[in-house]
Amino acid sequence: MHLLIRIFAACSGSQLYAGANESCYSTNLPTVSASSSTLHTMLQIFFAILGALAVLFVVIGGLRYTASGGDPKSMQEAKNTILYAVVGLVVAILAEVIVTFVLGYVK
Repeated sequence: MHLLIRIFAACSGSQLYAGANESCYSTNLPTVSASSSTLHTMLQIFFAILGALAVLFVVIGGLRYTASGGDPKSMQEAKNTILYAVVGLVVAILAEVIVTFVLGYVK
């Protein structure tokens, strides 16, 4: 554990710990400078878009179901569209809950 503390204390976000000679080398990787509130806002927007798309696909599935004219194959495809859209909506909601929980715990 002491080694991990030394690694994180010695090197900045875009540097790599060399180990043997206890020096840091630049990785030339980009670093993220967003705060957790900025990250949370961006993820909320992303999950809101996913939720809106899922609702749109539920509506499309409902329209396909009503327009199927009793054809069993078309009805089943419409039911699958609705089912997958609802599953996507649930996943988007759960993802938002998980992100909110994790970012609240990290603060």
